[in-house]
Amino acid sequence: MPVELPYRFDTSPVVKLILRGVVALLLLVLVPGIMYSLLVSHSHAAAVQLLVSGLIATYFGRLFLRNLEGSRGTITADAVAVEPGTLYGVRLHGPAGRFPLRDFSTVKVERVPPPAWVEGGRHERVSLVGTNGTPDILIAPTSDDAGRALGQDLAAALGLPYQEERVPY
Repeated sequence: MPVELPYRFDTSPVVKLILRGVVALLLLVLVPGIMYSLLVSHSHAAAVQLLVSGLIATYFGRLFLRNLEGSRGTITADAVAVEPGTLYGVRLHGPAGRFPLRDFSTVKVERVPPPAWVEGGRHERVSLVGTNGTPDILIAPTSDDAGRALGQDLAAALGLPYQEERVPY
């Protein structure tokens, strides 16, 4: 099915799910566990261990927040409007703004083979590749060759070249 403009995209749900998991771990498991250890069981060793676990979870949560891109937006025939995703009022990492379509050079599909040590299939990342300081914009993470079809249809709708490359996992 061909892509129709305006095309709306949202790449933030997976990032939000991961970050919600970190927040839930901290608020529903570690904080009550520390309180229980201090107030009920009077085990300072357990409280310290839970505190260390909380610090580690916070560290990884900050890494995820800074490095996982989550944005949503609309692609029209002349521009791409992108707004960053937010979670609990915190802005997710990713591009934001309105970018003219002429500032994009190609529609790129990165095909990622499955890792050899686990079950799973190939997945793809469909992006608009920016030029002259315009950021690359992730349009959709896909699987099972859906990215290939989306990338080709999007390139045709926007009049941009289509590029496909294999990238390591």
